[in-house]
Parts: sequence; structure tokens; C-alpha cells
Amino acid sequence: MNIFAIVGHSESGKTRLISQLIPELKQRGYTVAVMKHCPHGFELDTEGKDSWKFIEAGSDAVSILSRDRVAILKKYKSKLNPKSIIGQYFSTIDVILVEGYKENKAIKKIEVLQKGISEELECSPEELIAIVSDFEVNIDKPVFHPDQTGKIVEYLEDFMERRTSSVSLHIDGDSVPMNAFVQKIFKNTILGMVNSLEDIQENPELITLTLTRKEKNNEKS
Repeated sequence: MNIFAIVGHSESGKTRLISQLIPELKQRGYTVAVMKHCPHGFELDTEGKDSWKFIEAGSDAVSILSRDRVAILKKYKSKLNPKSIIGQYFSTIDVILVEGYKENKAIKKIEVLQKGISEELECSPEELIAIVSDFEVNIDKPVFHPDQTGKIVEYLEDFMERRTSSVSLHIDGDSVPMNAFVQKIFKNTILGMVNSLEDIQENPELITLTLTRKEKNNEKS
């Protein structure tokens, strides 16, 4: 699982960039999900519709199903953590593109600049892995033009390759071979659970999970 936040001023071109990255990533074989940050709230359950009536009646969650789509409306009492939501719903996805959340320092970011709209960086260089801009930017970070979709994805691939995980399984001391597909399932599942936890350092290099199964002896008195 790889999480990248696309950040920038309103109308700077974040949605356009994400819409261009999705098909390019899909063409290269990645599964992709998008999370959009709406700090001022949003309306999905329109007043008067059945889903709205269920929520108003006190339901904690409502699921809306069609032939090929599902939407879930769920109430949360505490402030939502994007990493916990990603871990819960997107654990098997290769690339998650987050629109917004520039205040979240735990997510690697690409900031979008546009001439006449947003010409100054809002994030510190330490948080950024790249900049997308339609004008020249003097910074010690990779800078891409908004139309260089292929090059942006190639850079993301290089970034993800440097973070490639190695998964090994040992049972009672014996190494168990796993093919690439099974390794991917293990990796995404474990990273999804870890990413859902609070106060975990960003991009840990080593994750060790130990499961010990011991049967209790049923002693007869």
C-alpha cells in the first residue's frame, strides 16, 4: 500500500491531476483508490431521501447498494484519521491518492501550483516528494508540468520501488515459501492494519508480527 496526498490551493488543479494519474496507474497494472478531504463537510444523503431518513431516525450506518456500486454512510463520534480509514477499507489497494490533508505530516505529498492561482508552496519541503507546476519553481525537489503524467507516474514507481517490502513466513522455525501473489496479500493486509493504528511512526522499516499458539493442558483434578 502506497499513500500519496495531492495538495494545493483550491482550483490549483488537484482534481485534474488525480484524474490523469488514475488511468496511467491502472494501465501499468496498479489498483487505485482516491480519498477526498472535505473539511467543511459534504452532503451525500440528500434531505428527504430514504438514506437521509434512516440516519435521521438514529441509524449509526446506512449502506446503499446498486448493481455494481456500494456507498456506506457511517457516523463517527471522534475525529477521523485518514490512515485508519485507509487501513479499514483500502488495505488491498496498491496506490491511494488523497486529495487534501495537507496538515497531515504523516502522508507523503505532491503539491500542485498554478500560475495566477497558487504560486507559493504551502507545505514544507521536508513533507514533499515532488511539485507539479505550470511555471518554473526553484526548489531542490523534482518538478513536473501538469501534462507530464507519464513522468510523474514513473517517478512514483521509482519511489515505491525504493520502499518495496520483503515478506517472509516461518512456522515453528521452518521457512515457508510464498509466491508473489501471496506475499502481496500478506503485505497489504499487515500494512493496512498497521496504518490504521494511532501514533505509529511513518514508513517503519521493519514490522515483526508473532503469533504463538499453545494449547492449554486440561489437567483433571
